Parts: sequence; structure tokens; C-alpha cells
Amino acid sequence: MKVIIVGAHGEAKELINRISSGWSISVVDLDQEKLRNFSTKRQIEKIQGDATSSLVLKKAGLESTTAVITLTLSDEVNLEVLKIAKQNEIIRLSSVINDDSNTDMYKNLGVEVVEPDILLARRFEHILEPRRVVSQAFAGGRAEAIEIEISSDSPVRGKKLREIGSDYYIVGALLRKGKVIIPHGDTEIETGDLVTIVLQSGAFANVINLFSGSESRFPLEFGKNILVVLEKEDNLKNLSESEFYTRNTKAVSLLVLTREDLFENNLESTDETFKAILKDQEFEMHLKNKLSNKDIENLVADSSIGTIFYPIEDGVSKSKIKSLINISNKLKTPILFSKSTYPYKTIGILINNDFGESTSNSIAFDLAASLSASLTAVNVSQPKFLQSEESSKLSDSIEKLQDLALSHEVQLDLDNQEGNEAKIFSDLSTNFDLSIIGSGMNKSWQSRKTIEYITNNSKSSVLYIPS
Repeated sequence: MKVIIVGAHGEAKELINRISSGWSISVVDLDQEKLRNFSTKRQIEKIQGDATSSLVLKKAGLESTTAVITLTLSDEVNLEVLKIAKQNEIIRLSSVINDDSNTDMYKNLGVEVVEPDILLARRFEHILEPRRVVSQAFAGGRAEAIEIEISSDSPVRGKKLREIGSDYYIVGALLRKGKVIIPHGDTEIETGDLVTIVLQSGAFANVINLFSGSESRFPLEFGKNILVVLEKEDNLKNLSESEFYTRNTKAVSLLVLTREDLFENNLESTDETFKAILKDQEFEMHLKNKLSNKDIENLVADSSIGTIFYPIEDGVSKSKIKSLINISNKLKTPILFSKSTYPYKTIGILINNDFGESTSNSIAFDLAASLSASLTAVNVSQPKFLQSEESSKLSDSIEKLQDLALSHEVQLDLDNQEGNEAKIFSDLSTNFDLSIIGSGMNKSWQSRKTIEYITNNSKSSVLYIPS
């Protein structure tokens, strides 16, 4: 994601050194000499020019920007820049405010403001009355206290404090389900805990990465093995995709469910052929005279299956796709409809507002991070005369997606379209190597038809996540 910072000031330098590596950064300033002397610990783009000019902002990357921050000493300049950003539908807008009489103008634009005078007053108040003030910064600015909520994919979730102890921070307290816990070495950190951490100021980035970063777990929340179903000899080309999927997720091994008479010539045994294709990938073969949905259900129930892998090609009936989706929903097991579009360098998802554990949103970012893939989130709205008041929900979903992108350090692109959701997303799938869809929180008849249509018409492999 991209942020444009207007004003090459010290605050900008400190901000750049603290924020996630997931941000691409452009700094704009009118003063060429100031820009020349502006240096940070990371690579940034410097743009010399008047930021109140749309042309200068476009040169800085406005059209692909997620956030704009203004730090100039002129509220007039800041507000003009932010108006241009607002007109370009940028959601995350923030600024310093130089004269509090201008507060309403910032708020009318939906800008998050920072008042330097208040921040300085708090610091001096702490110096004058240290016992009365609870502040984030203390010990002469050499230490700070922060609170972090533990997410389901946090690297520390499920670990005991003694396993993650360090000399540069301590965990002072946990707030769990409304109850304060003073932790000890055997205290285990759980999802949803609000953790208070005291740390050396220079350790900020390391602590943030440790406690609020992400750790790939998929598909272990569903099962540890991958089941690939091969009904025809032509499906062998999909076997390599299942190997790639197994190797690049947290899956342990691959199970192959196939027919005894898969090969007509029988020059080589089925086992020998699979070994030649899968090379050193561990697999377990299950042979049947004739494959049925019941065979799939039995293996999923007995073998800790994290994903069902099913080759799909032209001619597969809609009823077959529907029955497989029903199996996925019944067994609460994801199913990947393979079209051999691996390796997965670009993943596409439909924007939705379901951000719970093991949803299509969280799994998409998990996979993108583990595969070093980029992610495109597609929003398809109805024609304007049919739209309802859904803009606030959409903005909330986009912000949550951006937060996930930052915590996973994944490149996120947003694609806004208007029209038929199923058809547009299927057409856009030519740009994806993997499309991820889920039942989400909407289980309507229309939602089910959308899922079936995308599965059948997508140009890429499709991973379906049941609710």
C-alpha cells in the first residue's frame, strides 16, 4: 500500500522509520534543499513541487495511494491537499493542525488530526506531575507502554510468556474477557487478549512484529492433509498443482483418491506414475472401482483433511459443482477447484465484511503472505440508481483489509467495478492465478448462485471457504 506524506519534516522521518514495511512511501515538499537532506532508514520516493497541485500529487502516485498525511506549517496548504485527496476517494486522511480554529474544516473532510500543542503539553505535564499522568512515553522518552490486541494469526498466540521472553520488553498485564490478569511465565496468550507491554523505545518495530504480526497457519485450522480427487487420466495435470499447494501451505501430506482403472494402457502402475509426477512429495493413495461423493466424505472425516482438491474443466456439470460445494459446507472443509493456474503470484478476492477467524478474508492474506503473492480485492457495486446505503460498511471493510495487508506485509490492490458481481469477478479472474471466495455472512439464494457461477466460469483455480 502507498502513503503520500506532504512536508519533509522531522515528524515525517520518525513516522517513516516506525511504520510497517508494507507501505510504499512518497514525500512531497516545495523546498528542494530540504528534500535533498531528508534521509531515512528505508527507501522512499522524493517529489519536489507544490503539493496543492493535482499534477504534483499524481506524480507522487495519488491514483494508487491508500493514505495521505499533511505535515506542513500552513493549514491552508494542508486543507487544499486533503481536498484533492478526498476528491480522489482516498479514505485514510490525517494531518497536523496548526491553528485550532481550523479544526472544523479538517473534520468536515473526515481528517484525523494531530494537535502538536496538546502532545507537547502532555509530555511537560508528565515531567511536572509524573504520578498523576499515565502516558505512553516515559523514562525520559527512552521507554514506552503500548497495548496490542492479539489476533488469531499473531505469532505469540498460544505461547507462554517464558517462551517469548526478552530483555527489551516485558508484558505487564492482560485484559481477557473484562478481567485483568497479571501474567507470569506460564501465562498463555490467547486470541482477543489486550496486552500491555513496556518496552525500550528502540524496540517498537520488533515488538509490533512479534505481537501483532502474522504467522501462516492455513490449512491447519481445518486439517493437516490435502485430498486430491482424480477421476480421469486428464486430471494428472492437476496433480502438480496439488503438490505445489501442499508444499506452500502448512499442510503435512497429500492424499490421492482415484480409480483403479485410471490408465487405459496400464504400461505403468498408478503408484509409479504418481511417484514420477510428485517426485519427493509424500503421498498416500486410495484406489476405488468407482468414485463417489461418499468416498470423499469418508476420507475427509477420517483423515484430517484441510482442503479438498478437485480438478475442474469444461464439461463439468453445474450439479457436480453444487454437490461438491454442499460437501464443503457440510464437512466445514475448504475445496479448491483446480484449473492448473499455479504458481499463485496474484490472488483475487471479493470484498466482504466477514473478518472472523478462518474466513475467506483471513485465509486470502495467510496464503498471500506464505506464497509472496499480491492480493487484489474486488468490490462490485450495483448501478448507482439501485445502490442502498452501503458506503460506510464498504469503507469499514476496506480499512480492515488494509490493516490485514499491513500486518501480513502483503501488497493489496483495490478494484472497484459496477454491475453483476458474479460475471465481473469471473471475467477479472484472467488477472488472477487463484480466486478465493467464501459463503461469508450472506447465505442467501443469490449468494449461492454467485459462488456456483464463479466456480464454473472463473479462468483461474478457485478456493472456496465454507462458513
